[in-house]
Amino acid sequence: MSGDSSTSDSEISACSSKFDPVKTLYSSRTLVPVENAPMYNSVDQFEASLQSKNTIVPVGHSELVRQQKEEKEKRQNEEARQLAEANRQRFAKYEAPTPRRPPPARTSKNVLHRIQDIDGPLAVLKQCVDQRLRVKVITRGAAGLRGELHANLIAFDKQWNLALTDVLEIWHKRAVTKRKIPPAVGAPVDKGTAAAMYPVPKVTEKPIGKGVWECRRHVPQLMVRGEHIVLINLVQR
Repeated sequence: MSGDSSTSDSEISACSSKFDPVKTLYSSRTLVPVENAPMYNSVDQFEASLQSKNTIVPVGHSELVRQQKEEKEKRQNEEARQLAEANRQRFAKYEAPTPRRPPPARTSKNVLHRIQDIDGPLAVLKQCVDQRLRVKVITRGAAGLRGELHANLIAFDKQWNLALTDVLEIWHKRAVTKRKIPPAVGAPVDKGTAAAMYPVPKVTEKPIGKGVWECRRHVPQLMVRGEHIVLINLVQR
């Protein structure tokens, strides 16, 4: 009490120039100028509350803090909803499924299909196939020309592989002075059912002079590779 009695009113008055904060805290005669004044934790917090209203909440106002928190959550939820709506409208045109075209019907094409649209030099061969024209095919062997084929053309491709029917094959060969098969053995005889179903074509030989023989044989069907072909001529128009 002695310390309190020595304290003057001017020292505990906040409006006095002789105001002493320490004596004011420990004095029982201290009077608060404004009883409902807000309380802050520091001077910096008080200055911040003066600059930004309704942002810094004084001490003891828990209800106001709760309201500000709820308002902040509502504002964030509304911003998130607006952003989601803007994104939905932005990408709405891409959500609809694009019309899918049905796959084109696949047709297996072979040589007979492709020669229908062929052009260029091979168009003459297509004409032979369509009109059943007879052709003459010059073939080659390992050392030179081998012979010729007179046939009907059935099919071909871009590599000049030919499918022929009713083929007459003609080629030349030198006369054989010594027979490879001894006379005592005789000519070989065909055996088995394959020889009966598909007999080996018979070759006819005729001498044309200077030790050269002309050989002929008839083959019902024949496949000729393009690399063995030298020239193709039309025999019949």
